[in-house]
Amino acid sequence: MAYTFAPLREADLDLIRRWLLEPHVKRWWDDGVKTPYPDAEIQDYRDAIEGKDPTYRYLVRIDSRPAGMLQHYRIGDSPEYAATLALGEEAIGVDLFIGEADLVGRGHGSAMLRWFLRDVAFPFHGIDACVIGPSVKNIAAIRAYAKAGFRPLRVVAVPGESDPEYLMRLTRAELDPSRD
Repeated sequence: MAYTFAPLREADLDLIRRWLLEPHVKRWWDDGVKTPYPDAEIQDYRDAIEGKDPTYRYLVRIDSRPAGMLQHYRIGDSPEYAATLALGEEAIGVDLFIGEADLVGRGHGSAMLRWFLRDVAFPFHGIDACVIGPSVKNIAAIRAYAKAGFRPLRVVAVPGESDPEYLMRLTRAELDPSRD
């Protein structure tokens, strides 16, 4: 099984919109902050495609099948978020969702995240630490990120988010290629 990542394009946004409306995605991505959902979220994606936002978004394929979205960004590019996290180091952030319901719960999240960090995010930024902050209520995501090698850091209340983040950290050196 191979995971490939292509920069998100305008032509992908209808598929992304469909995925954002899937119950298993909407549950975690519609936090009530970006309204109307999913239009505000799609506009953020469009801004990134046009280079107006320093978040880099990708369509992930499992073999040749479109499966979900991953994004990476430098934490320091969002000073308020960086201050809230107070990491004390340069780090990148990542987020993801698997859009196709039949692919959820099959181990793809942790595997695609490792591949993405190794092949895309770490090389792009040249930064050796990555953090991810799922909702404290998203137990499945927390388990998947732990399986990918992320270790718990702390719980952080992020202004404007409905739930605290369960902040987790992984370094490039800790990225174990044998887990793929």
